[in-house]
Amino acid sequence: MKELNLDIFSKVSKLDWIELAKKQLKGEDPIEQLGWLSDKNLKMDAYYDESDIESLSDQIEFFKSIRPFHWKLYEQVHVHDESVANSNALQALSGGCDGIIFSLEHQVDFKKLLEEIVLDICDISLTSSFEIEGTPPSLRGFLLTSKQATALANNTSESQVDFITTILNNHTSESHFLRNAASDFFLEVASIRALRFLLSQDLGQDTNKIQIHTTVPLHQEEDQQWFFNSTAGLASILGGTNSINFSTANGATRISRNVGNIIREESGITEYTDQCGGAFYVEVLTHKIIEACRSNLKHRRDD
Repeated sequence: MKELNLDIFSKVSKLDWIELAKKQLKGEDPIEQLGWLSDKNLKMDAYYDESDIESLSDQIEFFKSIRPFHWKLYEQVHVHDESVANSNALQALSGGCDGIIFSLEHQVDFKKLLEEIVLDICDISLTSSFEIEGTPPSLRGFLLTSKQATALANNTSESQVDFITTILNNHTSESHFLRNAASDFFLEVASIRALRFLLSQDLGQDTNKIQIHTTVPLHQEEDQQWFFNSTAGLASILGGTNSINFSTANGATRISRNVGNIIREESGITEYTDQCGGAFYVEVLTHKIIEACRSNLKHRRDD
């Protein structure tokens, strides 16, 4: 394969771009005219280069230091009947899932629910709208209490800055952190990175023990769910989520599950962490989210 000689291209600075853009905008300031507001009114520019991340070396080195890990694919199974839920869970596990999130609607017979599921090789998590009785002590995964489940369900449209602030403000000693995916691709990437950074650097969590789980929620438009699963799912994984589950608006759960299987088997990104690290826009957006969350936390504590 012939090597490309990139030296034949002239170097272009941010100032060069600003001058050219200013001419094309007939004298208007391109930073003002072409910028936009991201999550929670974060002011973003239309152009970034290496000069914008020179002051972010600590942040960049932090993400470089994270060991590669294989993210896990979960499937949510609603439990109306233990036998039916068990059958659906076994089908999901045989279809490529690493774990199951059982959503309980009543007290259940765990022996019946978990029949033939080998707990040593998969993660089992539980969510409920009530206090669960008789939870098996050997389950891996997370236990989402009724209060947490309600809070998570109500956070589908909240800004990521507010969402992360809430997670940090309610932080205890648990290692699992649950969140909903954002619809904006790069915001989703940067939000997970910012959450991991803040948990480690501000709250003292062991970086390699943090377990961030992302749910791709239902889209407002049913027929767009497959696209949302694909884009939000890929962004979550690029951002560094440890596990993920996809929602199903219509059709078979197999299709939602296979979005994760395809990303895992065909993208080639499972051997690396922080695949978007060093991207000027992503690094700046991550930094802005971090600073906005810190500001939010300070205001909440002052109040």
